[in-house]
Amino acid sequence: MSLAEIYQQDCEIQGWQPDVNHQLILQQIQDLFYKKTSLFSSIFRRSQDNTILGCYIWGDVGRGKTYLMDLFFNNSYIEKRIRLHFTAFMQCVHQELKSHKGDLLAVAKSFRQKYDLICLDEFQVTEIADAMILARLFESLFDQGIHFVTTSNTQPDNLYREGLHYDRFSPFIKVLRKHLQIIHLDSQNSVDYRRQDLEKISTFDPQTYSELHQQFLRKLKLEGHSGLKLTVHGRVLIFPEASDQTLWIDFKDMCEVPYGPGEYQAIAKSVKHLFLVNVPVLTQECKDVAKRFMTLIDCLYDEGVTLHLHAATDPDNLYQDTSKSKLPFDRTASRLTQMAGLVA
Repeated sequence: MSLAEIYQQDCEIQGWQPDVNHQLILQQIQDLFYKKTSLFSSIFRRSQDNTILGCYIWGDVGRGKTYLMDLFFNNSYIEKRIRLHFTAFMQCVHQELKSHKGDLLAVAKSFRQKYDLICLDEFQVTEIADAMILARLFESLFDQGIHFVTTSNTQPDNLYREGLHYDRFSPFIKVLRKHLQIIHLDSQNSVDYRRQDLEKISTFDPQTYSELHQQFLRKLKLEGHSGLKLTVHGRVLIFPEASDQTLWIDFKDMCEVPYGPGEYQAIAKSVKHLFLVNVPVLTQECKDVAKRFMTLIDCLYDEGVTLHLHAATDPDNLYQDTSKSKLPFDRTASRLTQMAGLVA
């Protein structure tokens, strides 16, 4: 089956209205990676232009970018492939850099031995440590012939636009445009599919903090009050209010501490339910805290963790910033709307 046929089948099963722009993008991906050889088989191929090694799909939040990438990934004939959130990918890169003593070419060769295709969800650049190496990193990865499909809420020219030392980052944009087909997804319905799906499932439940805590205690009684102990890069994290499946934690203990993607990924992989309480309105004065919160939500979302959120306001108003360097919080708000039972 072609990607378009699989998409049509999904629409029929889920009761979705097919989106012509989704179909067009799937056809572009199909043309990039496959050629028909028989009724039952396809083979992986490079584009006729050997410099093009995949695509960068960007558009507004909740338009279906991740779904389209996952549909391709899950039905790909490419055996050596991996699908990662961009944050997790960069964690892998930095770990490889330590192993190879900072040699980016050695890192690229290491990835090439393992993967022919890398799919990256939510491509965004907020960390200077990432921004400074991306041009050389991706040039090396593309030179190795690794193919990429990525999603982002940001068009390439606006990545890291207000970032420190942008002049050292900007060559990456040329590398990206040279090797990836840039595809803009503009859903014909102009809707956030995450919010649309939520309307069919549930709405925010205005429980009190006390009721939320009682819900946590009931889960703890069933699962056992064991606490949670994690080791991340040699650092031991201890969470006393937890079972081996469920964690209760205050926002200040989760996002106002020097945690990074590694810690949040470890937490997301370890629990099925996270009760996050006392989340304040985030402002431009606490950008680092807001970045950590965004990273946490990305990790939880990617691992399918159920989030029970006690917050000062609704997701759309949780981050308030009028500065030019405003963080891309729309994606986080959209994901929170889909993930969380909000408690005022």
